[in-house]
Amino acid sequence: MKNFVFSSKIFKGSKYGEGHPLNIDRVWPSLELLKIMNWVSDDEIIFNEPASIKELTLFHDLDYLKTLKKAERFQFLETEEKNKFNIGIGVNPIFTEVFSRPAAAAKSSMRAIEYLAKNKAKKILNFSGGTHHGRKSYASGFCFLNDCILSILKAKELGFKKILYIDIDAHHCDAVQDNFKNENDIQIISIHEKNKWPRTGNLEDCKISNIVNLPVPEYFNDSEIIFLIDNIVIPYSIKFKPDITIIQAGTDCLKDDPQSKMILTNSSYWLSISKLKNLSIKTLILGGGGYNPYVTAKAWAGNWLVLNSNEDALQKNLNYECRELLSSLKWNNSRVRNGVPHKWLDKWSDGFKKQHVRTEIIELVNEVKKIKNL
Repeated sequence: MKNFVFSSKIFKGSKYGEGHPLNIDRVWPSLELLKIMNWVSDDEIIFNEPASIKELTLFHDLDYLKTLKKAERFQFLETEEKNKFNIGIGVNPIFTEVFSRPAAAAKSSMRAIEYLAKNKAKKILNFSGGTHHGRKSYASGFCFLNDCILSILKAKELGFKKILYIDIDAHHCDAVQDNFKNENDIQIISIHEKNKWPRTGNLEDCKISNIVNLPVPEYFNDSEIIFLIDNIVIPYSIKFKPDITIIQAGTDCLKDDPQSKMILTNSSYWLSISKLKNLSIKTLILGGGGYNPYVTAKAWAGNWLVLNSNEDALQKNLNYECRELLSSLKWNNSRVRNGVPHKWLDKWSDGFKKQHVRTEIIELVNEVKKIKNL
């Protein structure tokens, strides 16, 4: 049975606007790298159009969706509408594809669930998904829609009885937790940097029956994420026995991402996903945060090899065409003021960096084990 990459052609050329952290290309370069390397074939790639308003009402309010579509059409909203729906304010700007782009990501996630439910695939990768902050009736944290929640609701609708959601983005999946807390057929696990926006996801929330929050300190390292996964995430998940696993695999947990102080290599990131992908027969891997276009494109492309148990290929150097593609990406950041660093262009893998597991991480594991009776 084939695995698939789901995406949308809308992401090539779509950006949030000057000065925004998402004024970068991430989705299409990830897929392009795979094509350059001949790691994916055309029949393994499925492009999706934006979801309709009707499809999106599976979670989102109709008035909000109509207003988001109106914002795209006119590139303008009245102040009252902006304030009510948090569109065109702060980090949630009105841009050319402000409805169509998140709707395409949502369609890819929901359609992926349909493929898994119909046994058309066992594993699917959707680079464009992972918008875990979007709320029912307002935009939040760069997220206008919430494909994570939509994919979970679609899984419920299509008969999956036990749904596991795991989030390794540097930011806590606040909207996902709020929407599903105390629903024991949906278990939610989040590894995130503590005290980072949205400043939710506290350890105390582990007392909620279906929530496991693992808020980690700054400089969270390779050895520590594997320690958490081996000692908490895997035992907890095995105990649950999920029918389907949805993994939000944001890359802002990586060392060279500007939005967190976590210091993971892509090697530990891929190893983590490799350990999680077979917790159930059916698995959907999403994107999420990721604000360094070079390391994000490599990491997300690598997820396809992880999904297909072909990680050994990631020990290669990047070829000339891949380096040229990455070098062509634009990023308004001081890290590339003097050019793109060679370490982002030369090799696929950063190499796992074995480090000390700090006492705070060990204590976190012990506390969660105690709360969850592991």
